[in-house]
Order: sequence, then C-alpha cells, then structure tokens
Amino acid sequence: MRRTRVLWGLAAAMLACWAECQAAPAEGVRQIDWEALLPVAERGNYNPSPPPPVHDYLGEGSMAALQTGSYTPNMELNGVRVKLPGFVVPLERGKDGLIDAFFLVPYFGACIHVPPPPPNQIVYVKMRAGAGLRSIEDAQWVTGTLHVAVKTSALGAATYTLDGEKMEAYQYK
Repeated sequence: MRRTRVLWGLAAAMLACWAECQAAPAEGVRQIDWEALLPVAERGNYNPSPPPPVHDYLGEGSMAALQTGSYTPNMELNGVRVKLPGFVVPLERGKDGLIDAFFLVPYFGACIHVPPPPPNQIVYVKMRAGAGLRSIEDAQWVTGTLHVAVKTSALGAATYTLDGEKMEAYQYK
C-alpha cells in the first residue's frame, strides 16, 4: 500500500514536471524593445524618433533616401526567442495573399516614406506560415527566434533575421 502511494506520488510529480516543461517554450520568449538590438556602445546615442520625410520636387517618385548607420549587432540576442513590436514593410507575398517575408521596423513609414533606420534597427522576418495584415499602418507584435544574419533588399538592409512564429496586432495602452 505504501509503495503504491509512493509510485502515485512519483507519477504525479513526473506529470507536473512534464506539464511545466511543455509550457516552458512560451515562457521562454524574451520581450524586447528596439534599443535592445543595439550593442551597448551605441545605446547612448539611441533616438527612437523617426527622421523627417525626405522628398524632393518629384515627391515619392524620386530616388529613395540612402540608408546610413551601423550594422553592428547585439550578439547576446543571437539565437534568442524574442517578441518585438514594430511596423511591417512587406517584401514577399504567397499565392494566398499572405505575407511570407517582411522587414520589421521601429516606426511607420520606414523604408517607404522616410529614410530606412540603421541596419541594426531593421529585422528581416521570414514567417513559418504566411501572416495576414489588415493595414501596414497597424503596429504588430512579432515572435520568433532572432539571428544575426544580414539581409538586403531594394528597400534597405537588416542586421537581423527572425524565424517568425507568430504575428499579432499590437494593443496600445
């Protein structure tokens, strides 16, 4: 009888441990902000404000503004599962119309209406499954594993890539 109780207690403890281990990945996501992407040496100069729009007499039909700034990453984030808020700049759509790949940027209009942020302030996201987007004007939370890997496009360069697991609307408080 005592042995049965011990076995049941051991089984209950193992089940509780298994359940906790199954929940660990969701809890293992680190919520970060854009300043966290910068190496420590660059954080003193961080300015979260977007630059002013750059248009000449041709308006948006003129050449794109040049991207400037650092490619230097925060290596401590390499391989870390993160959740980061930002705005989507679509790069690839699937046949179903969902967004497969995009730049995640810290402010609306980046790469389109204003100069691109520095490369270490842009994240190239490749979603596991396409993501729907109501409007590019809506901020999003994106969750996935962050890697230090440069990706370039006609719109700019990103120091980071993210294996996108989930995209959800950002809730303003």
